[in-house]
This record gives sequence, structure tokens and C-alpha cells, in this order.
Amino acid sequence: MHVADDPELAGWLSPDEARAFCDRLGVRCERADLPTLRALVRAYLGRVPFQNVSMLARYGRVPTRDELLADMRRGRGGPCNVMNPFLATVLSSLGYRVALLSGSMAQPDCHIALSVEVEDRLFWVDVGNGHPYLEPVAFGDEAVRRWAGLAFRLVRREDGAYAVEHRSQAATSWRASYVVRTEPRPFRFFASMIEQHHTRTGYGPFMTGLRIIRFPDGARTAIRDDVLSTGRTTIHKQRLDDREALTRAMAMHFADIDLPLDDALRMLARAGRPMFLASSPSAGGEA
Repeated sequence: MHVADDPELAGWLSPDEARAFCDRLGVRCERADLPTLRALVRAYLGRVPFQNVSMLARYGRVPTRDELLADMRRGRGGPCNVMNPFLATVLSSLGYRVALLSGSMAQPDCHIALSVEVEDRLFWVDVGNGHPYLEPVAFGDEAVRRWAGLAFRLVRREDGAYAVEHRSQAATSWRASYVVRTEPRPFRFFASMIEQHHTRTGYGPFMTGLRIIRFPDGARTAIRDDVLSTGRTTIHKQRLDDREALTRAMAMHFADIDLPLDDALRMLARAGRPMFLASSPSAGGEA
């Protein structure tokens, strides 16, 4: 099933709303072609963060469709079950033939990626994994891409699936980040996975730490737990030793995004996983 035929995704966005979203990203989406797709993927990853702050703030429950759409209209972003389906509906509303794909990491079928058919080729797109997949990659194209300190490639396996393989600056060998299959899936296929990500601690990393990542102009800007990492070719890491340091990092790199950081940190503390041993009264985000 493709996105245009999926009853659970129908009505998320009208063509006018999709074009308005493109305008906010600074992309002219007049034609459903490959250059537009490339520009949109890069702008999306540059402006809209992959983050679990909203997820933590709603600790223990799946967001409603209205909450998801409100988050995206405000530029808040989210995890894979927000970032990729939303982009899929944008692309579908613009005239692209788009499908949701299932990816397997530590758990089977625990990730959502996309396929986009354009100019008689099928492309893999993933804007919901916190990595610099800054361009669509045609299935069958195994060339190495390098962005923001990460080398990656899309490799076909003997069983017909594709492995998204990574090699970091310090690594000497490739490792599979996840395996994706090209069979289109309806949004309802992922319902159990989405619920488990939001309610089951240990199913994924998102209920036990902090993730806020985007790639402005192709450079990495990321907060992962208590580490800030930035850079385009060489990645620089800085330890965030306390709440004040986290607040300063948020103000410097993510001030344009209204994230419920206070609520997220409170929920981590209540779950027995505080970010810092002591908290100051200063805050970065909503109260």
C-alpha cells in the first residue's frame, strides 16, 4: 500500500498545506522531481530535529494524530514514527509515489523508512534516524556517502533486503545500522511498534535518555544525553556537566524550536534516570 491509498494517512495534509510546509523550509516544491526531493530531504534534516523530548514529555502514551501534526507544524520534529510518515504525506501530497518501509534494528520491524518513486527509479529516504542521510539513495546504488562525520552506504543482501551500513571516523570496518525491506507497509503495520517505543522501557533508547539532532547546512548539531556534538567533517564533542550547560547548548543551537524540555527532564527523573544529580531552577523549554 502506498501513502496515497492509506486510509490512516489520508487527510493529514492537503496539497496547499504541503506546499506551505515546503515554503517554511525554504524549498520551492513546484515539481515532483528528483532535484526537489533532494532539496526537501536536506532542508528537512537541516531544520526539523529528530528528537525524543516530546516523547518523554508524554511519557507512557502514544501521541494523537492532532498532537503529531501540531508538533510538525511548529517545527518540533520527533522520532521515526513522526518524522518519516509526516514527510511521506508531504511528498504524496506534492505528487510523489511514496511508501512506508519497515526497518529492523535491535528489534524486528522497529523502524520506519520510506521509498519514493521518481523518474522511473525507486529511492530510499530516511529522515527519522538521527543520522545524516542527507540525500535520497536509489536502491541498487551502493556508493559510499559521507556527511557530517559519517560514511554510509545502502547494500543489497542475498535475501533481497537492504542493509544501511555505517562507518564512523574512528571505525575501520562497516556495521549494519539497520536492515530495510522494500515491501510497502500501511501505517497500521507499525501500530504495535509505535506503542512499544512510547510505553516499554528498553524497547528502544528513547525512554531512557535525551536525543535532539539536526543537520543545518549539512553539519551535525546534536545533543545525546549529556554530550553536545557539532561539526561538518570533524565532529567535536563537549560534555554538558550540568543543567546550566544543557540550557546554554539549547539556547545556542535549538532556540528556534519550542520543546518541552522541562517536562522531559522531570519524567526522566521520575523514571529513575535523571540527567544530572542536581537540578538548578533555570530551564530551557516549556515549564
